[in-house]
Parts: sequence; C-alpha cells; structure tokens
Amino acid sequence: MDLTRVQVTGSILTVELRYTPPPGETVSQWFFNLSDVSVIDDATSQRYGVLQDEEKKWMAAPLSGGRIGVSTGRDKPAIIWFKFPAPPADSATISLNMPDVSPFDGVPVQR
Repeated sequence: MDLTRVQVTGSILTVELRYTPPPGETVSQWFFNLSDVSVIDDATSQRYGVLQDEEKKWMAAPLSGGRIGVSTGRDKPAIIWFKFPAPPADSATISLNMPDVSPFDGVPVQR
C-alpha cells in the first residue's frame, strides 16, 4: 500500500492510496468499512472520519455496498481515495488509520 496524495482543496482533505496485490497472487480482494477509516490532525489530536454527502453517500472509492471494495489482479494496482474535513490551516501533518494496514504517521499535508 502506497500513500500517493494528501492534499487540501478548500475545506476538504483528499487522501489517495495505491494498492498493489502481493507478489504471486493472481487475484486480490480487500474489503473494509469506511467507519473504520480516519485521519488524525497531529497538531490537535482531533480525529476525522470519511465525509458523507447530503444523501449519506460516502465520499470515497471504490465502493462496494457502503464499504471500500478492492478487487484487482496481478500487476494491476488499484487506486483508493477518501475525502475528510480539512484540518486547520496551521496543521502541517496528519496520520491516516485504516483496517489491516499500519498507520501512516506524520504525513505532510499539501495545500
């Protein structure tokens, strides 16, 4: 799992990752609940969950039944993205937490 983008645009923080299947696997599937994904503003220790729109649809992809659903084959990485409330302008780094992956700590935020 590679973290490829952490960027604030307006009042929204976008986090993008690239998932590459483990070597030797011909098909890889990975599913997890969006309620288990969060970012932490390292300056204030404030935790933020994935945003939902006015219709309660998650602002994330790829979606499968209200959760993230990644299905990919050998040598075919998948892109996963999430939208969160932006941390305050003076917050320089965040930490990303998601199931079955070590946290990404102290990640610089692009503005």
